[in-house]
Amino acid sequence: KDIPGTSAVSPSSSKECAPDSESPSGAGEADYCRRILVRDAKGTIREIVLPKGLDLDRPKRTRTSFTAEQLYRLELEFQRCQYVVGRERTELARQLNLSETQVR
Repeated sequence: KDIPGTSAVSPSSSKECAPDSESPSGAGEADYCRRILVRDAKGTIREIVLPKGLDLDRPKRTRTSFTAEQLYRLELEFQRCQYVVGRERTELARQLNLSETQVR
């Protein structure tokens, strides 16, 4: 979507990548990338090459808001041991009412 200091020109300005003539397989760049035209703050149009698999329309994951108590406990554990794994991680997550992924 938005890139700092840029704005999309228009949806119709996006185009698929042209085949790479130097590619030995002949498949070329079009198989894995797309080009998007953007206009920077000065009005200059630039072309950006992005992987096709990059889903720009997918909503971003919301950031976890930790409580002051959770942050305090997580910081204490980090000072004690930088990598909390196994049962310690499971127990800390349970005590803080967080998922194990959030206690990394």
